[in-house]
Amino acid sequence: MKAWTIIKKEYKQIVKKKSFVISTILTPLMMAAFIFLPMLLTRMGREEKTIEIADFSGIVQEQFIKKSAEDRVVENILKLKFRSTADKYSSQDELVKEYETKIYKKEDVDFPLLPEHKEKILKKEIAGLVIIPGDVQQSRRVYFCALNVSDFGTNEYISATVEKILSEKILTEQNIELKIVEEAIRDVNLGTFKVKKDGTKKRSSGMEYMMSIFMLTILFSILMAYGQLIMRGVIEEKNNRIVEVLISSTNTQSLFYGKIIGIGLAGLTQVALWVLLGVVFLGSTNFDFSKNIAGFLTPELGIYFIIFFVIGYFMYSILFSIVGASVNTDQEAQQFAAPITYLLVIPFIIGIIVTQNPDTPLVVVSSLIPFFTPTLMFMRICVAVPDFSQVLLSIVLSSLFVMFLAYLGAKIFRVGILMYGKRPSLREVIRWYRYA
Repeated sequence: MKAWTIIKKEYKQIVKKKSFVISTILTPLMMAAFIFLPMLLTRMGREEKTIEIADFSGIVQEQFIKKSAEDRVVENILKLKFRSTADKYSSQDELVKEYETKIYKKEDVDFPLLPEHKEKILKKEIAGLVIIPGDVQQSRRVYFCALNVSDFGTNEYISATVEKILSEKILTEQNIELKIVEEAIRDVNLGTFKVKKDGTKKRSSGMEYMMSIFMLTILFSILMAYGQLIMRGVIEEKNNRIVEVLISSTNTQSLFYGKIIGIGLAGLTQVALWVLLGVVFLGSTNFDFSKNIAGFLTPELGIYFIIFFVIGYFMYSILFSIVGASVNTDQEAQQFAAPITYLLVIPFIIGIIVTQNPDTPLVVVSSLIPFFTPTLMFMRICVAVPDFSQVLLSIVLSSLFVMFLAYLGAKIFRVGILMYGKRPSLREVIRWYRYA
């Protein structure tokens, strides 16, 4: 039995499974849902909130309610409704000042919330209470009491609106006309355009970030999935003694490379099907959302995805196959495979830096380390294509490292595949290289 026969066997064995078809369809959908669904649910899951305002200053409340009623974002996305409190709250102003004095001395004190307002919030009759101190113009401090204080959109809107109202007041006190004031503090909308050699086109910063994470997640998933597949396949054949029959018909080197290449071709087939499904989907829709995705998924990016998939696949499949040949059970395999998994997870941690500063020394050096290259360099390309010399260097270094791993892995595989009994130590596995 030659290597080509093993390649065909491994390829057909995977592609003909129902799980292959199901994963081909579900994997990109699940990854997209994992990344994009929280944003959609955040908008869809909002319910209207009523927030009351207690204004001791007398300069914020009326303008705040007026502005919030005119703001479409508040009405359609944040779904907030602001109103003045009907209760007498002026008696609490001194207590608020006392609270301010103590809290900035780092004393542990409770905010002086009136019992009736506390009861309203606990019974969910109102979502919260905004308290404007009498000296808000000097102190620039506002307080928001609510059951949920983790809604960043609401918190940011309250602080930004109070800031705008105070700015208007200060400017009008300087005898500047209100129209001029409104024009002076009008919001600025930032449009983002991605600069490339073939042109400068409008791109959404949020979409760029989410798609970069999405592509990295897809790459991580298939590298992990097919690496684990090879490892478990080797363990199964080893425990069932099928490998002894295979070795009687061919050599261990052909078996080693045949399994890796055959399963790798199945992986490439799955990637090709994803590309085809993506082209059909983007070509059949005409929404701005799909246009933004189509603008991100360029042919150049597709080529780089395949290159780094191939490099990453061979790199990690060799490591996983060595683990499979070295152990006898799944439990032992998981312990040996844990460090390999960490090597794939680390780029996700560094990925936060990549999206913000893809050319910092830490990111550049990390992306040239062969273990991290398939994921980190690809993410750098997604965010902002680095110099071609860096990309080429990363590909060359990684390819050379894969060749070294293949040479080393074939030798260890040759000894380990026929080793049964106790779990070997790392030192013993390294020693197998000398036996081969």
